[in-house]
Amino acid sequence: MHEDERVDPTTWTTHDSDGQEVTLPSTIAEVRAALPAERRAEFEHEMETTPGQYLTMRLAMWALETVHGAIEEIDGEVERLRAGDFSHVTTTLPAEGEAG
Repeated sequence: MHEDERVDPTTWTTHDSDGQEVTLPSTIAEVRAALPAERRAEFEHEMETTPGQYLTMRLAMWALETVHGAIEEIDGEVERLRAGDFSHVTTTLPAEGEAG
């Protein structure tokens, strides 16, 4: 890998439901810095008390809070799925009646 191809280790990239690229902070320090000051104590408490096997999941959720509208978008998708709307769902499982 060439030096100019290195990935910034303090961020990670994902896509929103519209396919737009979103860059998120990926370290505890970068997430903390990106949060509003009034949310930092809660973040620090959660990072200090979350069991290790759940840290990456919790850090990712806090990182998403740094993007305007991301949590609301996720909540909307969950509600849509709970209501039985599975449009736009991609699965690796075979369709009903197909050989697995």
